[in-house]
Amino acid sequence: MDKNLDKLLSQLVEEIERIETTKNQFGKVMERIKDTINLAKFPAIASSIIESDFTKKIEPTSLSGLRIAGIDGGLVRRRFRSMDLLLTRGIAVIFQFGPEEGPSVDFFPDPFPEPQIRPMMLTLSSAELDQLSSLERVATELRVTLAVLEEFHTDIILVDGSLFYHPRDRPQTGSVVFEKFQEVLALYKQLYNKARKKGTTLVGIVKDSKSSRVTNLLGDILPHIIRKPAIFELMQGVDYRWLLKITRDCDILDTYLEEGERSFIFRYSSELQINSNPLSEEISNWASSIWVTYLKTARDDLPLRIEILTDGTSEDVWKVDRALAAILPLSWQHPEYGIPAPILEADTRAKISLNETQLIVDRLMALSGLTYTSLEKRRSRNPFGGG
Repeated sequence: MDKNLDKLLSQLVEEIERIETTKNQFGKVMERIKDTINLAKFPAIASSIIESDFTKKIEPTSLSGLRIAGIDGGLVRRRFRSMDLLLTRGIAVIFQFGPEEGPSVDFFPDPFPEPQIRPMMLTLSSAELDQLSSLERVATELRVTLAVLEEFHTDIILVDGSLFYHPRDRPQTGSVVFEKFQEVLALYKQLYNKARKKGTTLVGIVKDSKSSRVTNLLGDILPHIIRKPAIFELMQGVDYRWLLKITRDCDILDTYLEEGERSFIFRYSSELQINSNPLSEEISNWASSIWVTYLKTARDDLPLRIEILTDGTSEDVWKVDRALAAILPLSWQHPEYGIPAPILEADTRAKISLNETQLIVDRLMALSGLTYTSLEKRRSRNPFGGG
């Protein structure tokens, strides 16, 4: 067994080395040619991109006078015999920057709000329970964001995650979870309308994006770009097609984006797949108004995916770059971790700890008279240590 394991690990090491070598080679070529790429020359992608710039340097701005909120939500799901217990918490951290060092900080609704508790009966399928859990967390975050827009004048709101629902959270129309999905859609629409009305820039910070929109676009345009003899010579020996097939946006952009540099801007709607459950015209229009780019905020960290709600006009490129110019200085706490400070603080306070969860479960048992034997599933109380 040891020899077989060593063989498998050796093969894995070889694969990792191949990937890293190809990424380094690809990145060196892209660093040399990125300033020469004009996306306007590719009509096939014109409908999904906003501008012709392939990359753009962002200059950080002063934060003095700005009020910037970070919003995040926490989720814990405890499984019992006859139900699941869902705990959610949403919190906003509002930074007010003055002329002196160090912002003043407000919290909404509280510095450490109590988790909201919801029982979920196990008549739902496992997939539906997963969808309902995710939708409950999203709804909690959206309600906090709406309340912040109402209670505070904020220049920028940074939401931890996307500004649009994830496709896996959309249940079938006949599912009992569909009503919750409709509720979440209504909250999204309220949020978009209110942010525009208030003049607040709404930004989604996606830390671990799995998107491949940029790699797909590169796969479309690079065969045309390398027709130029000089570029073909540079790319010779680099298996870029293979690399683009196995790599996601953040990894491929990390090979050639410099700190403080962003990628081109594209519409969120260009990532949505046509399926048997098409979006309503209204929500499709909102998806087109959400513009997406990637910003490298720290020298040794992957770029962040940044989603920004716009008015949908070409003049909004300035709005995007203005928001990115504020995000940069918010993200300079560490060269290896370029997450904006308001998001970091909100994330820390939104998390629901194991101790906190256990206190709630203990209280539930005390009030109900139930015991662990009657409440917990068999696998959770195995006295012999099994999982």
